[in-house]
Amino acid sequence: MTRHLTHRFWLCFLIGWGGLSVAVLTRNLDMAAVGAPFLAALTLSLIDGWWPVVTPVSVAVSSSRVVEGDEVDFTFTFQAAQRAVADIEVQLPGTFEATTTTRMVDVVTDTAELKIRARAVRWGASGPEWIVIITRDRLAVSERIMRCPVEMSVRVHPPAEFLSTLIPLYRERPVTGEHRSRAKGTGSEFAEVRPYRYGDSIRMIHPQLTARRGTPMVIERHPDRSSTMVLLVDSAQDLGVGLETTLRWTVTAAMALGARHLQAQDRLGLLDVGHTLRWVPARLGRRHLHTVVDALLATEVTVRQPQSEQGNAPLELPANLPPSATIITISPLLSESTLSLLVALRSRGHEIIVIKPTVPDPADDVSPLARRIFDVGNRLNEQWLRHRGAMIIPWSPNESLQHILSRVIPKLARGRVGT
Repeated sequence: MTRHLTHRFWLCFLIGWGGLSVAVLTRNLDMAAVGAPFLAALTLSLIDGWWPVVTPVSVAVSSSRVVEGDEVDFTFTFQAAQRAVADIEVQLPGTFEATTTTRMVDVVTDTAELKIRARAVRWGASGPEWIVIITRDRLAVSERIMRCPVEMSVRVHPPAEFLSTLIPLYRERPVTGEHRSRAKGTGSEFAEVRPYRYGDSIRMIHPQLTARRGTPMVIERHPDRSSTMVLLVDSAQDLGVGLETTLRWTVTAAMALGARHLQAQDRLGLLDVGHTLRWVPARLGRRHLHTVVDALLATEVTVRQPQSEQGNAPLELPANLPPSATIITISPLLSESTLSLLVALRSRGHEIIVIKPTVPDPADDVSPLARRIFDVGNRLNEQWLRHRGAMIIPWSPNESLQHILSRVIPKLARGRVGT
């Protein structure tokens, strides 16, 4: 908060006291009459209140969760103890783009409202950051500048596409879900037709097939199961400019996969690999989906500081990581910490599936040699993971993730992808 006098104050002071001084020296009352109104203006400003105060009372938002492209209304309420001329401006973060004016110049007598409509242009968890309030007295000869922080967060979700395809998980739980088990039993998916054996239930006998073949025949089916999956999000690095960045694509794909598998009654966990290892334990339910989404929206790139002269300490895996969980990784495979963590998970026996978004093209000022070295290093990282049994699925963000999964699901069911 700063307080200072405007140029009007000094102009009135100069003319008023200048006219009065000239009148005293020359004994000319006409000069006193010239300076008297300006001195009267300063006196009235003092009587009216030298430092009028306008304070923010409340901040309201039409919706706390929106999708990119949606518009949201912010309503700011201000209160003044006395009449004051206020110049109010709200500063919005890069997540929002104002569609109406963010500034108001008005006379505040008791309360006043400023309504701002903004469009969400980028996913994230943020809101209005600061309110700058400039108050002046009636004659604007003095002003007070106050900068107030705004504690409000709006969750902007990326427009994640709807996924109807599930990634096949290799270790199911004996709980009903939407995954087809490799074992045979009661379920909805057809497995095979075979002759009746001693011990089979009579209800398994298919009448039409029995009449056609002349011997009791039964139909085997695959039971429906659920499983445990852990989304591993790589926030150690972010390449690209604006909305075309690897971190944005990573979070978008993670939200789509997480929402679809929670609908399939899969237990879902989240590993955010960045400056530290952030772990959201695997759970079920719609409430847990909001927990995972909020954690993904708060994902950002942070630089990992060295802890010793030998370098960074390795990241430690959480103790309550389910041993049967399948690790679904969305990463451009550029961070050494992420690669080391995937190898450690694979050594524990976890199935590793990597969805690798395409790395954006570098800037034009990058030399061809540097580009080639970058490409070779990226390919070596892929081969390093493939030799250790990880499955790598290339994905271009311009291509539908649903389309990619529908093409690789048969390959995943038969064996490895990208080997």
